[in-house]
Amino acid sequence: MYLLQYLTSLAVLSALTCTFSTDSATAAAASPPGRPSELEERTIDDGGMKTNIWPLPVSTMASGEPLTLAAKFKISTTCKSQRLARAIQRYSKWISPKNWEEDVLVVNADAGLASLEISVVSLNENLTAKTSYGYNISVGNGAASIVGDTVYGAIYGMETFSQFVHDGQFNVSTLEVTDKPMYNHRGLMIDTGRRFFPTELVMSLLDGMSYMKLNVLHFHLSDLCRFAVQSIMYPQLTANSQGYYSQEEIVLLVAYAKDRGIRVVPEFDVPGHSHGFVPLAASGDVAFCSDTQKQLRNDDQNHTLTTLKRLFEEMATLFEDELFHIGCDETGTTPSCPLSSTHDLEVELLEYIHSIGRTPVGWEEVLFGSNAATPYTVIDTWSRHNAAETTPKGFYTVESSAQHFYVNHASTDYTKQWTDIGANIPATDAHLLLGGEFSMWSDNYCHITQCYIASSKPVAAWMYNRTEDKAFAASVTAMIWPRGIVAAGSFWNYQSTLDATSADFKGVYDAQISRIISRGIASCPVGCSCNELTQCGKPYPHSSNYAEKSSSDHDDSQPSNREQNTLLQFVL
Repeated sequence: MYLLQYLTSLAVLSALTCTFSTDSATAAAASPPGRPSELEERTIDDGGMKTNIWPLPVSTMASGEPLTLAAKFKISTTCKSQRLARAIQRYSKWISPKNWEEDVLVVNADAGLASLEISVVSLNENLTAKTSYGYNISVGNGAASIVGDTVYGAIYGMETFSQFVHDGQFNVSTLEVTDKPMYNHRGLMIDTGRRFFPTELVMSLLDGMSYMKLNVLHFHLSDLCRFAVQSIMYPQLTANSQGYYSQEEIVLLVAYAKDRGIRVVPEFDVPGHSHGFVPLAASGDVAFCSDTQKQLRNDDQNHTLTTLKRLFEEMATLFEDELFHIGCDETGTTPSCPLSSTHDLEVELLEYIHSIGRTPVGWEEVLFGSNAATPYTVIDTWSRHNAAETTPKGFYTVESSAQHFYVNHASTDYTKQWTDIGANIPATDAHLLLGGEFSMWSDNYCHITQCYIASSKPVAAWMYNRTEDKAFAASVTAMIWPRGIVAAGSFWNYQSTLDATSADFKGVYDAQISRIISRGIASCPVGCSCNELTQCGKPYPHSSNYAEKSSSDHDDSQPSNREQNTLLQFVL
């Protein structure tokens, strides 16, 4: 469904026309890619809480009685952007799902709110760590306007505008919203290096992210179970498994994400977590530290290093983003892999990523374990360390605290995600905190523990089988949402005066759950408890043919979506 809808929208939408300024491409271009300094004086405003708007805008002034959407309510723009045109199409349907036709909404005959005019300051649609997502909304005298710093800011403005509309009415008669994010990196990490995330599941998650103004998909693409992207250079990486993305599918996902203002940051985890590279061992393209084949060895002949450089260069061509994550976490030492050797391998790779025009990213161990971090390495903190420790050392940082943001822990309450990721960072270093991510690891869906320990199985091992894609998609989506809603709010505009345990906060939280469910996101419902195996106390059903398969059998075969991906090559 997602593939066909997206391909159709690409093929049939015609251009609009754009008011724009010839000023700088993005409002944030003059500042570092972390927290803009002007946001130090951020308005403390609970207007968003009063109107159930999420994430909370910087400033909301709303008053008056609801306005009826007039007959032929029109969303218009003078912007020549196919991306904005597609967004207008999406949001028009959500504002009035029963009566939408082309770009005109027919709701009620009585005059009320007659139009929404969208304008954009900059036509530059490059999506980088400095892209501005700022926007302003003004409603009054029967008309409404959105001014976005960029197309992406305008799209976010439509998201906020849509949250004021219910059953053909705009909730207030006068509105002024001024908004932009506290952090320019607001992400979700999904782990497809263990359990494979089907393409349409990823697209659904991207939709959910866009509703929460999240702008980075951290795509963990290799781990102990697989290397999840087709390589033309090393086809044997995926020769025995269909649990991977074709290069055409990656192009599709990057384009689909960009349409929603989302950057896709790839991660290929080395030198640890590298069991997915086993298909390259027989040919001598890589070497391992031990017979368990979990960690790559920096061999004297440089086979491993050469292979990784060639592979990373190939993968970099598939992803537009400047960030390129290479893991560097949870490595061990053996006689053939002393710490010094691992350090040297990681430094070589970090330097190489930089040399091909990308910014390398590594988990916190690249700084506190191997000490391989180069001055331009972004540190992704998650376990024993945090951004308050890395930023004073001069490193740009992404905060991914397992304590707060690992939603694969079903027992973690949503209130844990409401936290100040910039706590205890000196003001002089605040610009080095790029933002935060919440993470959905798929360890509990491996067919055996971590895909190599045959003596035990995790709780949802039966969902590893590709015949169980439907159950897995339902399970993992309900683990991510709704708790990720709160993480998104922390990354956009955290306010210490708001108590996540309060009834008011819960009311806003529940309203967001209902909103994303109404848009087709399979969130865990209001008032329910969800884990890997159950939703609202009911177990996820097995596929009809699962009982016919041995419990020890696992099948990575790919349900056939390949015909539609062939069409993608023609459309794009």
